Amino acid sequence: MILRLENLRLWRSRRPYLAAFGLAFFLVLMLVGFYTYAQTKTSGGADFGYTYENRSYFNGLTFALYAFYFGFLLLLPVFVCTEGGVQVAGDTSSGALHMLLTRPLSRARLFLAKLALSMALAAGITGLLLGLALVLGLFAVGWGDLDLYPGVLQMTDRRQHLEQSEALARFLLAWPAATLALAVPLTFSLWISTHAKSAVNAVGTSVSIYLVLYVVAEIHFFQELRPWLFTSYMPYWRGLFREELDWTGLVKDASKLAGFACLFAALAFRRFRSREEA
Repeated sequence: MILRLENLRLWRSRRPYLAAFGLAFFLVLMLVGFYTYAQTKTSGGADFGYTYENRSYFNGLTFALYAFYFGFLLLLPVFVCTEGGVQVAGDTSSGALHMLLTRPLSRARLFLAKLALSMALAAGITGLLLGLALVLGLFAVGWGDLDLYPGVLQMTDRRQHLEQSEALARFLLAWPAATLALAVPLTFSLWISTHAKSAVNAVGTSVSIYLVLYVVAEIHFFQELRPWLFTSYMPYWRGLFREELDWTGLVKDASKLAGFACLFAALAFRRFRSREEA
């Protein structure tokens, strides 16, 4: 019953629709950028599929991977932090949390319902971004194999080649892997939300801290801090697009992310149970 009620409130809030619109708009911008890149760099002397490494490098799979990578780092964490931030703080400021707890409902059950629904939304928007990127890439850009070179994605230090069918299978694996990574900023924002009385403060704080940690993890000066930052492990799913999969490394990073998510969820639940405002 409570899960159905929370689901109804989620869709009435229109947050899923706004997230879907934002992702679609982002992909359109990425497509325009891909379309104009070769023309700009070569003064109109090359077609859409050209790069300096490979004349057929820019195909639908390359577009999907680039779009998903940048969307994963810059957009999806903002959406999940927003969702986690409003779950408790938003209900507190609106009075909905007090009304819910006047019913014969345990706080543990309510918390788990909010967490489960937020995770389902995270998985949904991750799959939506990945699916739309693949569809748009394959039909608007073109089909082909996936070739990766050392560069901006930092996925490899040498050329990697995946056949189209194998690459599509790796994209499918990337969906749950990326969803697991997003569980960390989600539970972190949920924890922040249990300390705040305003959804704006909770969301703003969560997004700000995520961006700071992401920047710190990317700067070499802070290499000693990297093992302690969850943002250091979030892009671990990039390893799925290598020719030879390092399952040991992937499982190790996934386990660390799962540990971070469980820690933040436990801290959030502990705070939620002791909130006097509720």
